[in-house]
Amino acid sequence: MTEELINGIPVDHLSYEQIVSDLSEYLKKQQQMTVTSINPQIVIEAQKYPEVEEYIKESTHRIPDGIGIVLVSQLTGGKIKDRIAGFDLMKQFLDYANHHKKSAFFYGAKPEVLKDMLNNLAIEYPDLVISGAIDGFTKLSEDEVVKKINQVKPDFLFVAMGFPKQEQWLFRNKGVLEASILQDVGGSFDVLSGHVKRAPQLYIKLHLEWLYRSLSNPKRIGRILQLPLFVIRSLWWKFREERSN
Repeated sequence: MTEELINGIPVDHLSYEQIVSDLSEYLKKQQQMTVTSINPQIVIEAQKYPEVEEYIKESTHRIPDGIGIVLVSQLTGGKIKDRIAGFDLMKQFLDYANHHKKSAFFYGAKPEVLKDMLNNLAIEYPDLVISGAIDGFTKLSEDEVVKKINQVKPDFLFVAMGFPKQEQWLFRNKGVLEASILQDVGGSFDVLSGHVKRAPQLYIKLHLEWLYRSLSNPKRIGRILQLPLFVIRSLWWKFREERSN
């Protein structure tokens, strides 16, 4: 696994197959595997949040979850050729957990979203052990949430609180969490619950899923402008790095 720096943020050259094949090794050795998504928004915003930047640097798998990441890598002679979508990777993790009868804990989203998602998962993944779930609006303290997770020691922990809260929470707690595979999954619970529709297949195939999400949600409309800004900043960063060396 090789690492590239995109505007100073590390991103790994990975495939779905590589990541899934790593699962059994981490689970067998009871080592913690931290999987975090890197997209243009995160690269642009991460420097505002030292905890997020540090969490990314310390993570075992930094996935290129954005076509903008792939584009900049190709423009700068990098090796990242394909996007690894966090949602699709979560689905592969759930498939693995279902096949091997592993346990999973879910933290985040609205109560009604979490409830509907768990109902759907129970149907789609009958052999998945759902060891617990806590919504993102819980009144439990951070320590209490961690305690509940540690009581069941899940194989997989999925955290869906949105950027940057989920990365900050994981950074503060990963050292004490008794879970093997940690993944921040953004709005994936909303899609799995059926409350939000994923982009049509055509958008996904054309690598325009980010555009569909932005156009579908007025709160995300500003992200359309972030992509060209991200590309310009990243290319300028690469140019300055090469000149200084």
